[in-house]
Amino acid sequence: MQISQETNEAGGVECRECIGCRKKITDRYLLKAMEQYWHEDCLKCSCCDCRLGEVGSTLFTKANLLLCRRDYLRLFGTTGYCSVCSKVIPAFEMVMRARGNVYHLECFACQQCNHRFCVGDKFYMCDNKILCEYDYEERMVFASMSYNYNALSHIKRQAQMLSDDASSGYGSPSPTST
Repeated sequence: MQISQETNEAGGVECRECIGCRKKITDRYLLKAMEQYWHEDCLKCSCCDCRLGEVGSTLFTKANLLLCRRDYLRLFGTTGYCSVCSKVIPAFEMVMRARGNVYHLECFACQQCNHRFCVGDKFYMCDNKILCEYDYEERMVFASMSYNYNALSHIKRQAQMLSDDASSGYGSPSPTST
């Protein structure tokens, strides 16, 4: 649910009543959440007592509790497992997602060279592994070589022919021409 801050224009207008303490709101600012008005001090998380107007513009409600995002996820969120280290990821922790996989921020790195990705970096998924651009391209070159065995043997034959030609003197200047 959204929290909005409004200016209390009580001058000449009927004062609003806080749903939390049932007293008139005479403060300069008041909060509106769940279609009700609140003192800034009355709109608090039921678990950690933080002022919800100060921690963001969203609050969560469940089981007659007003909760900040962190406590809502801690109490009612689902945990998961990191696709790299297989350790539990708490529901309130920031994660990276790629396809159906979830990762700890510190585990979201190239699984070949351990390069940590920054925002905007390209990464690739190959065999359900995260790779940087360099390692992905290298893997693709080797994969195409192994899949095309005939092309690889053709390259080997050409290299052998070049080696044989160089040792026989074919293509090199004749010692008698000057």
